[in-house]
Amino acid sequence: MIRLDIGCLFHKLPGYIGVDIEPGPQVDVVADMHRLPFRTSSAESIHTRHTLEHVRDPLVCISELYRVCRSGGRITVIVPHYSNPAYWSDLTHLRPFSARSFEYFDLDHSRRAGFPIYLPDVDIKTRSIRLIFWPERIYINKTPLKRFVLHFLDKLFSGLASWNPFLCERLWCFWVGGFYEVSFELEPVKQADQ
Repeated sequence: MIRLDIGCLFHKLPGYIGVDIEPGPQVDVVADMHRLPFRTSSAESIHTRHTLEHVRDPLVCISELYRVCRSGGRITVIVPHYSNPAYWSDLTHLRPFSARSFEYFDLDHSRRAGFPIYLPDVDIKTRSIRLIFWPERIYINKTPLKRFVLHFLDKLFSGLASWNPFLCERLWCFWVGGFYEVSFELEPVKQADQ
């Protein structure tokens, strides 16, 4: 089984195969996320950070992540949260994400909630959602005082918000301010013959 870091250009995770649409220092495989050159169910873990907001067809890319990851494996998706002001200033961003964006790909949940089923052959369970106020990689090189304050605020706000992401999005994001990103831990569920 392999582990893939898709969209890794400069920040590939140790022990992962780096995949990106552009060649780069940490890219092992140059490939488009819309058509990954890996066998079905060949990956035990897939990680993608700040990639899905750039793709032209997220449904195709989500189908590809599902196809390549084994049943019971792990797909980690980290994307800018819609309340992040920097999300809207980057003209290469094509769509925002909320803490509920992956609910539509959990077939049982979609049927119970009456959601449209956009990908009837894809069943992905959301195992965890984390709203992140200020990621460590942003403040790690600040002065010690700024690093301490931002770390404290991140732990406090991210912890409170992740306790109930839905309530946070309904109230907090508009009253208090936004979040930098949202992190999903997803699990593909496949039939035995897939």
